[in-house]
Amino acid sequence: MRGVVSCLLVGAVLFSIPVSALTQSVRPVRHLVYSFTWGATTDLEMHTAGFADNGDTMRSPGAPSGMSDSTAETQDKGTITVDVIREQPDRGLIVSVSEQAQGSRSMPAATCVVFGNTNLICDRNARLKPEELELVRLLGPTFIDPTQIDEKQHWQVRQNTPNYDTVSDFTIASNADGVLKVVESRTIKGTTARPYTRNVTATIGYNFNKTVPTSVTEDTTERSEGTNQYQTIKSQTTLELETDSLAAAH
Repeated sequence: MRGVVSCLLVGAVLFSIPVSALTQSVRPVRHLVYSFTWGATTDLEMHTAGFADNGDTMRSPGAPSGMSDSTAETQDKGTITVDVIREQPDRGLIVSVSEQAQGSRSMPAATCVVFGNTNLICDRNARLKPEELELVRLLGPTFIDPTQIDEKQHWQVRQNTPNYDTVSDFTIASNADGVLKVVESRTIKGTTARPYTRNVTATIGYNFNKTVPTSVTEDTTERSEGTNQYQTIKSQTTLELETDSLAAAH
């Protein structure tokens, strides 16, 4: 599933920053714990050219022509821990994130700075799983920015890089005294040698008064093609806030 991880990283901007300059000898100001589930299915179709290997360097007719198909599935669950270090003057939020999984997805702590437009800057050694990225991108203190929301309770975020273009549409579907339901539709188009299109739909529970996501359900479908290959990756991520030290302190 290495390809799944690399594809799902797209949409977050990862740069190199010195971790020690951000977290050394600093006590977190907020401690968050989320439960998560994650699962993915990869379907790979390969076109067979109708030639058989005869043992020489040449190939001869003989094998049937058509498509071969293979499917792989993987899943895991556990918790994701986020320690909020501090907020920068530019409103970027410095966080340390780690994952504790029941399966093989556990990851050590990594330091990132997240902004309200969902962009991330992470340590050069950071290796974040897709479910960690999908959570951290929503932690920016200005993720819900009233000045960016139109009369239809909608706002849009665009990211354009040499390797991919992203368009994210967010809409506040309901607001109960600052407890929001936000729906997201995101499209990422890869422009590398192996082009792909990834479509994401998500429902986000968000506490505006405490500036924190409380739940996320996200479904992703990514399609790509290469030489005689067609790949479809479908994944689902769910996140639920279990612990918030800020809430416990009040």
